[in-house]
Amino acid sequence: MLKFISLIFGLLIMSFLNEFMTFISYLVFLGLGWLFMYNSNLVSMSYFSCDSLSWFMVILTFWIIVLMLLSSHSYKVTNFFYQKFTFVLMLMLLLLFFTFTCSDLLSFYIFFEGSLIPIYLLIVGWGYQPERLQAGIYLLLYTIFASLPLLISIFFVGDYVGGFSMSLLSFGCDESMWVSFWFMFSIFAFLVKLPAFYVHLWLPKAHVEAPVSGSMMLAGVLLKLGCYGLMRFMMFFQGKVAFLSSVLVSLGLMGGLAVSFICLRQVDLKALIAYSSVSHMGLALGGLGSWGLWGYSSCLYTCVAHGLCSSGLFFLSGVIYERESRSWYYKGYLEIMPSMAFDDLFYCIGNIGSLWFMRFMMFFQGKVAFLSSVLVSLGLMGGLAVSFICLRQVDLKALIAYSSVSHMGLALGGLGSWGLWGYSSCLYTCVAHGLCSSGLFFLSGVI
Repeated sequence: MLKFISLIFGLLIMSFLNEFMTFISYLVFLGLGWLFMYNSNLVSMSYFSCDSLSWFMVILTFWIIVLMLLSSHSYKVTNFFYQKFTFVLMLMLLLLFFTFTCSDLLSFYIFFEGSLIPIYLLIVGWGYQPERLQAGIYLLLYTIFASLPLLISIFFVGDYVGGFSMSLLSFGCDESMWVSFWFMFSIFAFLVKLPAFYVHLWLPKAHVEAPVSGSMMLAGVLLKLGCYGLMRFMMFFQGKVAFLSSVLVSLGLMGGLAVSFICLRQVDLKALIAYSSVSHMGLALGGLGSWGLWGYSSCLYTCVAHGLCSSGLFFLSGVIYERESRSWYYKGYLEIMPSMAFDDLFYCIGNIGSLWFMRFMMFFQGKVAFLSSVLVSLGLMGGLAVSFICLRQVDLKALIAYSSVSHMGLALGGLGSWGLWGYSSCLYTCVAHGLCSSGLFFLSGVI
């Protein structure tokens, strides 16, 4: 754990260098190193610890940070305070890494609130409109106002269990007349960060005024801090306030439904994606309110899937804004940029949880494992059949297209294994194929 912390501190120093690709490669290497540290059990190392929940969140953080740097390459080209920008991003990475891995409640609170500083600097320093100052004030007022009850609750927990270690939360609390108030004090800050309905007004303002990278970090990771904190603190109450389950489920599902209707009248693309994020986080809150294993698993996978899809949608909206200096008029882009239109369609399909996407498969994780042989056979045998078709192709683009079908068959075979290595194989296949095939299509166009 300490080697990762020292390497992240090294990233803070490297942020003042101008070697863009070296910086990206170093960050990707660091993320891959964390990828192979997966352990479903709690691994405690003094003030830091790692379990499956922390592992997922840290991997998501590394991935979003890399995408943020790639989407903000224009700052390097125009020299728009690029060194300060990368320093703020690396500071955010460091604070989020500490938040997800620290095993002390007071340290968790400090880093949880400290993660507001970089995103506030991104909104105010690199935002687009003068209204970014108001958006920053909204962000600070909502989150700081809600953090005081959390601090009081942490002191109560420390006094009750005799320490501030997160491992002590598993002992739980006794039933009493004050436990419901204690529970609401504990989760209010996380409901604001989520955000839940009624305390979500800061999010659309922050998204609209933030730069592309700021919106990607807000939607990709910072909203997941709310789910992470809820999962940690709900262990302490472990069913003692199960009578509040209907309140959480109603707040999540009915609030998500109400925000869905608000989405119908949005004309600004970034505001539309922001409100849809509130709706999706409402589904995650509804899953947590069930106080069951399926609810926790559903919430975790919803957070990961939403972080990947929404950050991609914000990146595409930023591309439109950089070209048109507005994000509410985008008619005709299918003719101008058909590849971007396909990416937009892909992310939208993933965002609504269509077939074969993570949001869809989270409801069936392992319950239809008897279909594993069907999926593996379809992927591998289909890929082998298409490989023979490649042998008779004379058109270069058709050859690359058929080879893409073969490679995606391998990815489907990995998914059909219903295991961690299968999912990892599918992920690496998709990333490697995306990089290689796009380069091959580019070269075929040059020829």
